[in-house]
Amino acid sequence: MSNRQQRLAARSLERRGLRGDWGPWRLTNLPDGIPGGTGWCKEVRLAQANNIYVVLVRPFLDENGAEVMHLAIRTASQLEPPWRDMQRIKNELFGPEATAVQVMPPQSELIDEADMYHMWVLSDPLTYSLFDRRGCKPRGL
Repeated sequence: MSNRQQRLAARSLERRGLRGDWGPWRLTNLPDGIPGGTGWCKEVRLAQANNIYVVLVRPFLDENGAEVMHLAIRTASQLEPPWRDMQRIKNELFGPEATAVQVMPPQSELIDEADMYHMWVLSDPLTYSLFDRRGCKPRGL
């Protein structure tokens, strides 16, 4: 398949994805990490894929001992996933009430070797929000 045909096929999948048709998640356990991988790739324990996305899951404990799930996400078309899709991935894999963050790292920690996008699913909600959680309404309203 040519590069053009691959791009057209990926765009077709993406259009179906925009209509909500991602297909089922397929699960692959990776007890020893990604074969041939190095660094954090050796700590990946699970890959989940559907017709649009592949999500690598790397569990670890933060410095306070809380479990965090690092997600590395790729699309079929290698384009940046839209925010709504990142939210849907988080909801489908970890639940709608889970809190996840994306990070813009210090330049000294930047790794930009693949069209891969990262999200960290936290054990606890953030201590700040757009909502006043006591009253459950947006701040300032």
